[in-house]
Amino acid sequence: MFNVLLDRLPTEYKGFPIDSDFQIGIQIMQALEDGDLSEQEGQAAALSLLFLQEDAQGNRFPLPDAETAMEGLLWFLTDWNHDHNNKGDKTKVTDYDIDQWRIYSAFRQHYGINLNTDKLHFWEFMGLLSTLPECAYTRVIDIRAKKITSKMGKDEKKAYAELKKVYSLDQPNEVEYTDNQKEAIDDFDRMMEEQKKIREAKKLAQEAFEDMI
Repeated sequence: MFNVLLDRLPTEYKGFPIDSDFQIGIQIMQALEDGDLSEQEGQAAALSLLFLQEDAQGNRFPLPDAETAMEGLLWFLTDWNHDHNNKGDKTKVTDYDIDQWRIYSAFRQHYGINLNTDKLHFWEFMGLLSTLPECAYTRVIDIRAKKITSKMGKDEKKAYAELKKVYSLDQPNEVEYTDNQKEAIDDFDRMMEEQKKIREAKKLAQEAFEDMI
């Protein structure tokens, strides 16, 4: 098992050089999710992005056979994640076009990383993305993943239904929000801000108590 605390981030799979840049990883995921491509076309595009074909001097690299290549693609996309999620929920919560500014600003704010200019290994990017503290990006993906259940009150159901429409990944990029949707966003942001203030107040109270001991 790979351990980022002990191991160097990989730049090859079973001896075959790969392009491990995070931007390549994003392009690979986009190719595999592209509805205009067949499954075979998406996989072919992903593999051509992942495995390097020549070095800086133009010398050709050997390429893996089809089975090894597909194993390498799956490894590259998943082996950074050591959590075990057995729920089987495959809901898509991130779109790297729609969420680009939320992700970009989160990395600038919390890590000091400029995703437009800085270089990151794909696994490093995914590890940091999946552990972001609360921010605009995490709030939006929480809304997309939220299940509306019978245990919710009427107002809560309505609020989440409106927010899910606002942040749905099945809509065109250019969206004109209704007044109800704008109100739902404002209410949610106010609620998150209030909860943040409560957490900060509790933290300060705890620190003050510890200083008195």
